[in-house]
Amino acid sequence: MNTTIHQFISRVRREARRKPMPVTFKTMGRERVFCGYDWGDDTFVFEKDVWKRLENHSPMLIVRKRDLVKGAGGYILTLTSGNHTVAAIPLLSGQLWNLGRVPAARRSRMLQGDVLCANVVNGVIEISQRDVPTGRVTETDEWLQSVGFALNEVIMAERNDATLGHYRRQGQEWRIKPLAWTRREMDAALRMSRTHINTCLKYYHSAKGVHFLSYTDFHALDAVLAQDYAQFVECLRELVSIFEGDVRSCMRAPKFHGHHEIELFGLRRGEALEQLVPELEKLMEGIALKRLDQTEVVKRFQTIDALFKASLERPELADDTSGDFVETLYMHLTGEVYYGHGDSVSPAFDDRRTALPGATFRGGLPDFHPGADDRTRVLLANVEQMMSQDERVEYANLYEVRSDSDATGKLSVGAGVTREIVFKTNRRPLCTSLIEKRLALKMPGYGSYMLARVQAFKALGVGFGEYRLLMRLDSQAGREMNYFIRNRCPGEPLDDIPPRMFQRTGEFGGSEAGEDPEVVLALGALLGDAAAQNLVLKKFLPETRHCRYGVGKEVFEFGYDIGSKREMPMRVMLCSIRGSLGWPDTSYTEENLKNLFDFYLDAYAKELCRYWAKHREAVELNALADRFFDGFEFKTREMHWNYSVRREQFDDFDPHLRHNYAFTKKWHFALWSLDRQLRRLEPLRKLFKEKVQSFVAE
Repeated sequence: MNTTIHQFISRVRREARRKPMPVTFKTMGRERVFCGYDWGDDTFVFEKDVWKRLENHSPMLIVRKRDLVKGAGGYILTLTSGNHTVAAIPLLSGQLWNLGRVPAARRSRMLQGDVLCANVVNGVIEISQRDVPTGRVTETDEWLQSVGFALNEVIMAERNDATLGHYRRQGQEWRIKPLAWTRREMDAALRMSRTHINTCLKYYHSAKGVHFLSYTDFHALDAVLAQDYAQFVECLRELVSIFEGDVRSCMRAPKFHGHHEIELFGLRRGEALEQLVPELEKLMEGIALKRLDQTEVVKRFQTIDALFKASLERPELADDTSGDFVETLYMHLTGEVYYGHGDSVSPAFDDRRTALPGATFRGGLPDFHPGADDRTRVLLANVEQMMSQDERVEYANLYEVRSDSDATGKLSVGAGVTREIVFKTNRRPLCTSLIEKRLALKMPGYGSYMLARVQAFKALGVGFGEYRLLMRLDSQAGREMNYFIRNRCPGEPLDDIPPRMFQRTGEFGGSEAGEDPEVVLALGALLGDAAAQNLVLKKFLPETRHCRYGVGKEVFEFGYDIGSKREMPMRVMLCSIRGSLGWPDTSYTEENLKNLFDFYLDAYAKELCRYWAKHREAVELNALADRFFDGFEFKTREMHWNYSVRREQFDDFDPHLRHNYAFTKKWHFALWSLDRQLRRLEPLRKLFKEKVQSFVAE
């Protein structure tokens, strides 16, 4: 593999001034040879022949010389096999050409806050920030670019808030390693984290530099013990022995916030050091002093193995294929576990975004990143065209919005139908977010049909945002493709609203036990509001016979309410036009109306019951159903009033679309049924409540 890192090493060895004498010493139980190269003020230290065996997670250290030697300039970069300690101990103790000599008491703190750890993964440098300040990280990133690495060849393995903010302002959020939200993506992340140190033992290597040893991998030593006793002893030595130059074994050496260089995964904090590590150390001592024969070693290891399994926090963590194991370990690997972001990966809207290469704006002009495709360039060009006089883009980040269908693995990142652009200009205090999406159908004139429906129903009072139609040449398909841009609706879909929004608030702020009934009821009214809009839109998909209500297309916004003195549900917006004017029967008959109302109210009652089931401790179902229909009635009256005061204009509206869309016929039917929807509000309320009761009875 001829990656940039291979080319870089070759260039350093060819052009830099090599230090006359390599340094040889024993570390991690192996004799290693280090070669040094001075290139200007910078020094590069490579373990001999490391370029021939650059494996996944080959450890790299980067540190400013002035942090080791007062007044020195430039950087030191080391690249070795094993783990970061292989280079860290000799570097900080002055064994590498006396580049630095740090007192032993300060080494741990310096490693944590001054030395930047990285790993070479598939030819890409993945930087682990840990406790290193963001300014130091970005400065090092710029230095790496100055010595020849491209933007897409250096990424941040952690999502530190300050660092994330910096790269967002550069339009480079894609250089922060994204979080997974599907099982497939988490499985892939776990596979990519697999690494060795010196022996056959395999670990999961985290963004914080911790090597997690799962029970399954630990248990595999039983087979190694039976087949190759000498190799088993080397594996055990890697876990618990103190090597030359070290002061503690890998299982006792602190790495990050209570975790160690090697950590037994799945145990409660501190339990390994109390029970398992001492037993492993006694086993190693018995082998080294020849107090135990192989039969006794087998018995003792099996006892330790059983203790490890019995000590697991949950039995599922013994199974590497279980969902519990995958999700829990993933949070440890990414570092999310240290930030208290919950016990599971929540697929909320922003978690489903994967940042894509875009451009860094300099003086209002885009400097495109490696990997920015034609679709991204067109989208950025459209944003630039939206600017007013003297307004310019300061930064913009592009994302692909992942859908549930992406979890199947059929689409690679960047090939999805939906993108989002979030940009900031010099004339706007807040960022603006736009959604860009491929049209659902490729039929001629479909884009105009979509826009006509949006504008017609917006005029009636339906909560759609602004839509703009785009066209670009698809280089792969070799033809023009239609896309549209809409503004992102503020708020969250129903299932993504944080539970804290429902909690009672105390007299002096903070939350109290239990949910606030007024919040639950207010959101119930907005569900009714959204249902009235759904009904006037006549949303319907013939292939699924579904009205697309309650599937995450209603976005609820909270705001501060002066009367309640807290955040309350304020409004609901619709973020999808799909299925509108889809009701298949446009006949002006009583039977059609009966079927229509029965179908839609059935769907609304079912969704309300699902909502009530989550909040049944806060409100009674009957009160919630009444509040729901109050919202339904209010929105119906509002839309009908908008229609009645401009009836002639609505009735005469004809956007002159292709005949196959039958827009005028469907539009007139929607207006006629809105009239009947208003006239029958009381019978519809009664029918709705009957359906709610029938669902509960089931």
